[in-house]
Amino acid sequence: MRKFLFLILFSFLASTITSPSANAAKIHISFVMMNPSTHANVGAGQRISLSLVNRGQNLETTTDSNGVVSFDIDPLDYVLSSQLNSCCGDFPSTQGTQYLISPQQDGSVKVFSAADEVMTQDSAGNWIISIILKRTVIGEDPWQLMNNKPKSDGSPEHMYLMTNGKVLIQTRSGQGFEQWWLLTSDSKGSYLNGTWSRAAQPPANYNPQNVNAAVLHSGNFMIVGGEQNVNAAGVMEDNSNQSYLYDVVKDTWTFVTPPNNGEGDWTGIGAAPFIELPNGQIMVGWNGGRNTAGLYAMLFDPTTSTWTATGTNKRTSNGEQGYTLLSNDKVLNIWNGNDSQELVGYSEIFDPKTGLWTPAARIGYDLGHSEIGPALTLPNGKVLAMGATGRNALYDPVLNSWTSVPDFPKLKNGLHPVAADNPAAVLPNGNVLVQTSVFTCSTQNCYWMGPALWYEYDMISNAWIALPDDQAVPAASHLANGTNMLVLPNGQVMVTTNGVLELYTSKGSPNSSWLPKIETVSSLALTPDKSYLISGKQLSGLTQGTFWGDEQQNCTNYGLVQITNKASKHVFYARSVDFSNTSIAPDSPSTLSFTFNKDVEDGPSFLRVIASGVASEPFDVTISGGYDKVGADKVVSDKAAAELKVKQELEAKTAAELKAKQDAEAKATADKAVAPKKITITCVKGKNIKKVTSLKPVCPSGYKKK
Repeated sequence: MRKFLFLILFSFLASTITSPSANAAKIHISFVMMNPSTHANVGAGQRISLSLVNRGQNLETTTDSNGVVSFDIDPLDYVLSSQLNSCCGDFPSTQGTQYLISPQQDGSVKVFSAADEVMTQDSAGNWIISIILKRTVIGEDPWQLMNNKPKSDGSPEHMYLMTNGKVLIQTRSGQGFEQWWLLTSDSKGSYLNGTWSRAAQPPANYNPQNVNAAVLHSGNFMIVGGEQNVNAAGVMEDNSNQSYLYDVVKDTWTFVTPPNNGEGDWTGIGAAPFIELPNGQIMVGWNGGRNTAGLYAMLFDPTTSTWTATGTNKRTSNGEQGYTLLSNDKVLNIWNGNDSQELVGYSEIFDPKTGLWTPAARIGYDLGHSEIGPALTLPNGKVLAMGATGRNALYDPVLNSWTSVPDFPKLKNGLHPVAADNPAAVLPNGNVLVQTSVFTCSTQNCYWMGPALWYEYDMISNAWIALPDDQAVPAASHLANGTNMLVLPNGQVMVTTNGVLELYTSKGSPNSSWLPKIETVSSLALTPDKSYLISGKQLSGLTQGTFWGDEQQNCTNYGLVQITNKASKHVFYARSVDFSNTSIAPDSPSTLSFTFNKDVEDGPSFLRVIASGVASEPFDVTISGGYDKVGADKVVSDKAAAELKVKQELEAKTAAELKAKQDAEAKATADKAVAPKKITITCVKGKNIKKVTSLKPVCPSGYKKK
């Protein structure tokens, strides 16, 4: 595991303060930032900033050659942020841990770390703030980094699951301009090593941020508004009212006329509360002012491309609030703390049949504090509502009652992590994955502080399970407000945080009663490019999958059709369309149609319907007319066998020729080695001498061998 150590030495020289008011004497504060590798000061050029929690004052400077910066601040709460600009060896340029600087009534100053460090002072009275960011994982690590990224100059942000199993991802450059990409899973159904391809993008004038979107019953995709939008000139605009439809097959975008033609209340949409109703209509709340009550919403009908007003009797404001789909097809909205204190714990129910809101049971305490946390319907039909106050609650739509859920655990220093304006996801095992961060508030503003903390909510034990930090580096830079989640068909959760792509894998499995239930398929013999009908129950699952609140909605309560070849185990996705409804009611009957391409392998296969990462039991089908993998494998095998045979024959011929040559050479050598040699002898007779050469020389008669 990599260790991240940030040491920051703060020297606080405070004037005597009778009360922390803006009229009191200034407080002089000096900081020395230490190099986490060498423990020496970082030198010049490192950025340090103080932001007044209550807005109105932002102070920023860089360290001098001794790593020192100084500020004179009002006796009010500030958040300190640091930026390490590749100062420290292996440490990249990144935001550091954040600290709350809090003057007290008695004139002292307290410093709180969002990383829950133990605060001490040195002999000179200087506060010493150190943080060790070390990932500690016991057992199997649930996190994986996705090093396989799109070849984009931007960072991944929003993610949406198309009905063909591909993930549509928006990447954003530093100038705010976007690119859109499609991620296709590999043959094993894994997105970790999937394939990226460019998708078309809306006109250059539409680069929305903090935006809502939904997959329509047609299988196409709709993106609506945006709290911010960067136009073609690179200028940031607030509360866009542009909307577009994306045709997944044609890879094209089509402009959608805004509600009321973009006039009156609808000159802006922004990141208003947003939901796709089970009947396929999109409901968008009018934001208005944050404190404006009695707001209404507009319904978009994709079949006619028209908007109509609804929910005209809503009591609380829409700003910074979300719409949660219930298991009875109604919609829950929870008060966010912006209206009259008479509305503490107030929640409302919208009935699509009547188009009206009615009061729901009240929560006994505040969940909202200018923002609200995610509220997700669980597989058991209850709603887990997470708050911007650190408080949480559970709503039972059958009994119309709220019960308590444990608060997020406080840090040892008393700071309270919350789920304010951030995402959460329902896992296949029924638990909820959520990222929290410290959310410090004053009278006019609240401030997110990093690092963030991860939890799972255990639905069975009604308890929070602390999770290890994810693998994005470094963890100190994480802010829950900048994280997005998407539940994938394989049950993993894809997470984007600070431009990093990750996967979270939970333990356990869904209860059998939570699975989509296939009752009939219009044919069990399937061929490409032909439409088939599936009938069943709870084909859209029992949850919305993911939830943010007033922005960045990307729910997955619609059925995907997965085909797995029994022989090769390869995984393919058909394109599902024409959902009769996307209800999350238990045993809700529904139908959907699907088609698949010729890349699906022929042969006996399993067909499943998957909604929000939960798959049905397999249904036996047979594919023909697609990719003949058996035949293709045989062709490849036969070709390989023929090539091998030719090769073997050539090798045999070459070997035979070599052997014949070697045999001939060996025989010649042997023959030469055993050939008899003639011997020459000398024979004498008196003075006469004769030489006789023969294999067996013998002297002539009368001669003697010399």
